[in-house]
Amino acid sequence: MKKVFLLLSACAGTLFVSCDESLIEPFTPGALTETVAIQTSNDLQGLMNSTYANLYNREDAVFTSVFTDEAGIGFANGGQGITEEYVFFLNSSSAAPNAVWNSMYFALSRANRVITFADRITPVDAADTEKIQRIKAEALVVRAYCHLKLMSYFSTDLKNDGALAAILSDRIIPSTETNLQRSTNGVFYQAIHSDLDAALTIFNTLTTNPYTGIVRTYYASDVLAKALKARAYAYKGDYTNAETWADNVINTSGIVLANTTEYSKIFWTDNEAANTEVIWRLKRTPAQNGQGVNMHNGWCSVRPNAAGSPFYEVGRSLFNIMNPTNIPSATSPANGGWPLTGAIKDVRFRTLVAPSSVVASDWNTNADYINADKLIIHKYGGVGTGTSTFASTAANGNSNDYKLVRLSEMYFIKAEARANANDLTGAATALEAVLDARNAVDMPAPVFANATQAWAEILKQRRLEFCFEGYRYIDLKRLASLANFTALDRHPIDYSSSTTNYPGANPANLPMNSYKFTFPIPTSETNANTTITQNPGY
Repeated sequence: MKKVFLLLSACAGTLFVSCDESLIEPFTPGALTETVAIQTSNDLQGLMNSTYANLYNREDAVFTSVFTDEAGIGFANGGQGITEEYVFFLNSSSAAPNAVWNSMYFALSRANRVITFADRITPVDAADTEKIQRIKAEALVVRAYCHLKLMSYFSTDLKNDGALAAILSDRIIPSTETNLQRSTNGVFYQAIHSDLDAALTIFNTLTTNPYTGIVRTYYASDVLAKALKARAYAYKGDYTNAETWADNVINTSGIVLANTTEYSKIFWTDNEAANTEVIWRLKRTPAQNGQGVNMHNGWCSVRPNAAGSPFYEVGRSLFNIMNPTNIPSATSPANGGWPLTGAIKDVRFRTLVAPSSVVASDWNTNADYINADKLIIHKYGGVGTGTSTFASTAANGNSNDYKLVRLSEMYFIKAEARANANDLTGAATALEAVLDARNAVDMPAPVFANATQAWAEILKQRRLEFCFEGYRYIDLKRLASLANFTALDRHPIDYSSSTTNYPGANPANLPMNSYKFTFPIPTSETNANTTITQNPGY
């Protein structure tokens, strides 16, 4: 019996800006059967575009920032997250587990169809053969990405092959098939690397590039496949292979780390120089502008500045690490921007903290801290000076691309591999490469007395580099014990001032051994699949 496609979300709208309109038309199948709907390479391209569309979900980035130690309550907070993520309320009905689970499986459903139908289409010529094979390779990479993300959130121990991951989706699963069970990490890792290896084999046979005039990082590529192999091996704790693949990306991709000029462009305006930093991004256009999906709207209602109703701000502990001199209000930027001189040299600070911020000189004693000390997040769609931000929720306003994989991660994976081998100098050298790129002056290499110090600095630098990008939750899960990091690093001022009112217990200290560093299997799955194994604690 022919199966009917699921109708997926409206986010399967126009995805890409291209000279070739056939590359931007998403596939909206409605009630067409699979056999009828997918007959040509253009049909397959539309289906692949819709696969990318299903990856648009900011929930893990927003959840991570609020649940961990990246964000603090904003002065314009109207209750967003205070009774949930900020006080560590997490169960199978919570938004984040359901959002991650659903978006990944929607994408997997489409990717599996691309992979299957690619082998059924009869190409019209050699160029069409290459087009079909390239699309299939992209789908294989996306399938690996989805499985790796699911495992990272839903497995209790990423280094244990026997621990349960999620439901393996490496084929078209009909709606009549119920009671699917979770597979182990070992099965997931095998499937992930099999897909990435198959994709690399295909990419290596291709001779043409159909994406002329398009930023290549909008699409899954051979470089992304290699980067995901490095990430997967690092998650597994197989640092020999992780370093091999990280080095491959660093040395052969042609992509370079962003300097202090280009780094802000990546997040503010998406117009950084070619082959700079970004390995994979999801393109967004003004037509897709919407408060429910824009990255900057994860922490503010209108735009990323003090006038844009920020309901979350930069957490004080994160701010203090980035700005150890604690600049008082007398030198607050007052919309004049943060210069890369004097006390602040790291471009990551300037990119994250808006010039409309107000830094109170008495922040640690001010009874009205939440209104006196305003540390505005503008990592997405910000501006160097003034208040006219790139990002805005106005009709057809700007919203930023989603950056999913960046080159700096490969340097951090290399640092992890060197720390794992007790090569403290090697770990410091890998970190120094990123520090030099992010600072206005050459930085000295860190000096470590032991491996624990090296792991702690790696975890710290990942915190600074990837804040508000969705990494911190998984990084703590993976690396906290190695770095002797026992609890979250929220500053007490972010929950104890007289102008905050929390309904639960002290939300500052979630220990790293909490079961809440693994997501529950969400109700969207358990309601229909009652026999699936739930994670401990839920």
